[in-house]
Amino acid sequence: MDNKRGAGGNVAVTSLLSSPADGQTIMIAYDNILTEIPHVIKQNFSPLKDIKSVAAFARSGFVLVGSPDLPAADFKGLIAYLKANPQKDTFASYAVGSASHYAGLMLGEHAGFKMQHVPFVGSPPALIQVMGGQIPIMVDGIATSLPLIRGNKLKPYAVIAKNRSPSLPNVPTFAELGYPEINFSNLAVVIVPSTVPSELAEKIRTAVYKAASATPVQKRLTDLGLEPVQPQSIDSLEKVERDGFEKIGKIIKQFNVNLNE
Repeated sequence: MDNKRGAGGNVAVTSLLSSPADGQTIMIAYDNILTEIPHVIKQNFSPLKDIKSVAAFARSGFVLVGSPDLPAADFKGLIAYLKANPQKDTFASYAVGSASHYAGLMLGEHAGFKMQHVPFVGSPPALIQVMGGQIPIMVDGIATSLPLIRGNKLKPYAVIAKNRSPSLPNVPTFAELGYPEINFSNLAVVIVPSTVPSELAEKIRTAVYKAASATPVQKRLTDLGLEPVQPQSIDSLEKVERDGFEKIGKIIKQFNVNLNE
């Protein structure tokens, strides 16, 4: 395994695409490198033409978290608090142009007030500021915030998901709270170059789903705050990615999200 970081996944994907299309080199990533990041960072590849998603084995949802010192006990109270204290209407994100960023913009618009965005590079530094009360709220991945929520270092207010998260069953979804537009997630996917032959891609897909169905793997995914997903065909998954790319592109355009914001 070779963990390649940098440029919003561009480094890793470029390396993948430079490998022989023989199925010996695959990449595991969140699919925001295909559906989200290309809208805000220029990539050296076409996410829908050069990459083939062969399997999605887990879903990563998002959660709106706040400082444990916030007086608001629930989401309704949080919105009332932010409106009554405009000096507090800031939100952190783990990256400009990320779901953590535009989710905050969407929340402010639908709640009826504008919030100031404070971007960070990654969740840890952003969460430190939220836990310390310097910034009141943040939308973060459930997987990274969950240990801090369990440790009472963060207060969860709402999850971004179609259904309540099994990891946070007492936390309502944005849809339940009257914000159905705030609904997106990331899939943990296995991807290969689109030049990999279909028969070989199908073999990889079968192997991935077989491994992911093992009880220890399912338990580990759940413990991490991820939701296992049901197997689907490569064609179905590619449609999911295309639809996600278009949906997020519209959101980013609507809110004029860019790296200079």
